[in-house]
Parts: sequence; C-alpha cells; structure tokens
Amino acid sequence: MSRGRPRDPARQQASKQALRLAAQQLLEQKPYRSISIRELAQQAGTQSAMVSYYFGSKEGLFLDLLQHSGEQRQQRLQQLGLRIQAQPDQAIGLLVDNLVELMASEPWLVRLLQDEVLSQQSALRNGFMQAIPDRLKQGLLALFQQLIRQGVLRADLNPGYMVASLMSLVVFPLLAEPVMSQVLNIDRNTIVSDEWKHHLTLVLTQGLAPGGETA
Repeated sequence: MSRGRPRDPARQQASKQALRLAAQQLLEQKPYRSISIRELAQQAGTQSAMVSYYFGSKEGLFLDLLQHSGEQRQQRLQQLGLRIQAQPDQAIGLLVDNLVELMASEPWLVRLLQDEVLSQQSALRNGFMQAIPDRLKQGLLALFQQLIRQGVLRADLNPGYMVASLMSLVVFPLLAEPVMSQVLNIDRNTIVSDEWKHHLTLVLTQGLAPGGETA
C-alpha cells in the first residue's frame, strides 16, 4: 500500500479499512490506552497523518470502528430475522447460535468492553452504547414481539427482559472468560462450542427445573 494520501475514492476506502483492521488487531494484543497512532499507521502500512486525516484522532478511529461494527451487526441481525421467520420453531437455537458467533467473531470488541466501556465513563463508552447495544436491543425487541404474536414465545413475559436475559447469557461469559476459565474451567473454546450453545438454548427454552429434560 502506498504511504501517501490516496486520491482515488476506492483507495481511500481501502486505506480507511486498513486502519480499522489495524485497530482491531492491535486491540486484541493490548489495551486501547496503550495503542499509539504511530503503531496504528505502521500496522496499516500508511502514515501517521492518515489517522487524523480520515478520523480526526485515535479516538475518532475507534469510534468509527464501533459504528462500522454496529452497522454490520444490524445487517446480520436483519438476515437472522428473515431466517427465524422461515423457521420460527427454531428461533431460540438460531438466536443463541448466531449471537454467540457474532460476539466471538470480534475479540477486539470484548477487549474494548472490558477496558473502556465497563470500567469508566468515556467517549468510547458513549459511542459503544449508540453503535451496538441500542441497535441490538431494537432489533431483538422487534423480533421477540413478533415471535410472541406468532405464539413461539410466551406472552406473559416482558420482551425487554427477554432481550436482557438473552444478552446476559451470551455476552457475560465472554467478558468474564479470564475468571470463568480459572474458577469453572470454562474457557473461550468452550464458550463458542456447539455444546455450550446447546446448553444455552436448553436453559432459555426449558429452564433448570426438573421436567424439562429431552429424550
């Protein structure tokens, strides 16, 4: 990649995407606050000035990355909604499987959640709230309300609470993986396994009480 400022719009988009990818890769290795603009540029194969030129600052780059990720998640959730409409009897299993895969596919986001979003108030925290949870909430809430109308989900439960329960079961293990791996011997490989997804699906559909066992 040329280290100068690209003039062609396609090359500009490629340069911006290279910086987004560099931000993801570096965030998987170290905390956000330890990443420098110089490292970002080196990782992307461009000049440090390109970070400011495209995003205004390092913070701007990561806010853009969150927005970009949120848009992709929204698209995938819409596609998932279409699949569930075609297979409503498989709704919970499809939700669990796809949401686990979605969260696990972006370890950089888990790192950012642990370091910046949950621990302190910051621009990145505000950007995260707008880009990802709010979109997921709206998409899942609409999907759950539809499934309630179809009789797939119980009508006596609060749809908002359903969203919170589902997201807590899917997201918390990834955030708490360093502790869970030591205390419960549940590591990342377990959290993304088919066995774990099956467990979550059974918990959501049948609960923990006796009488819900399958043959």
